[in-house]
Amino acid sequence: MEQSQVSVTKFKSRWDVWTWLIVAITATLCLWPIFVDFELIPAIICIAAFLFVLILLISVYYRIEGGELKVYVLFKSHTFLIDKIGEIQSTNSALAAPACAFTRRIAITFTDRSVLKSSAPLMISPSRLPEFLYQLKAINPNIIIKS
Repeated sequence: MEQSQVSVTKFKSRWDVWTWLIVAITATLCLWPIFVDFELIPAIICIAAFLFVLILLISVYYRIEGGELKVYVLFKSHTFLIDKIGEIQSTNSALAAPACAFTRRIAITFTDRSVLKSSAPLMISPSRLPEFLYQLKAINPNIIIKS
C-alpha cells in the first residue's frame, strides 16, 4: 500500500524588539517583588505569570500542510484553506492576532468571508517570510501579494 506524502513546513512566529520588551518588562515586574520582600505565595504567583506569558509567546507557530495553513496558539489550532486566500499585504496593525511580532506582520484576506466569519484579515508574523510566501504562491498562484 502506498501512502501519499504531504509536504509540511513549520514557521515559528517572528519576534521583534517589542516582543523582547514585553518579555523583559514581564520578567522585571514578576521578579521585582521577590527581591524586594520575598514571600513564597507572591513569588509562586509571579513566576507562574511570567512562565504563562513566555509559554504563550513560544507556542505560536504556523504550518503549511498540503493545501492548508494551520495556525497554532498554545494547544489550539485553526485551519485555513490556502485556495481561499485572496490577498496578502504587509501591516503594522496593533490589533490582536496570533503573531508575536508587533511589526512586520502580514494580513491575509480570504476570498470567502465565511472563512474567518468576519471581514477582518488574519494577521500573522511568520519567520522566513519570503519562503512562507513562496510556498503559499506555489499552492495558490492566484494570491495577490502587496508590499
